[in-house]
Amino acid sequence: MYKVLIVEDDKALCNSIKEGISKWNFEGIAVQDFEDVLKEFAKHNPHLVIMDINLPYFDGFYWCKKIRDISKVPIIFLSSRDSNMDIVMAVNMGGDDYVTKPFSMDILLAKMQALIRRAYSYGQVDEQII
Repeated sequence: MYKVLIVEDDKALCNSIKEGISKWNFEGIAVQDFEDVLKEFAKHNPHLVIMDINLPYFDGFYWCKKIRDISKVPIIFLSSRDSNMDIVMAVNMGGDDYVTKPFSMDILLAKMQALIRRAYSYGQVDEQII
């Protein structure tokens, strides 16, 4: 089972994502400490990260850069911010993809599966890209 760290401060949306991805054999892990997302990342060692931009304390761009300093784990930005500059910034900070809210769970899952296929060998879920 692939672990997905969900960095989303809207609890209802976070729970909806966890529920939606669990049907496809992903384990959603909600970040609890938005003051130190990097610590939660290290604690859970996820295979993929779903990252909002607008977060308490520091934004998703900041946390993406911090994760990129230590890992090549796939990161999908999921945000209501839809300007070209936000998308460019997300990719330049190390994001692998960008999904705009409101979003289709089917699209998010397809993008997650594509990134997992490219990042990991089939059947080897215990391996982390570092």
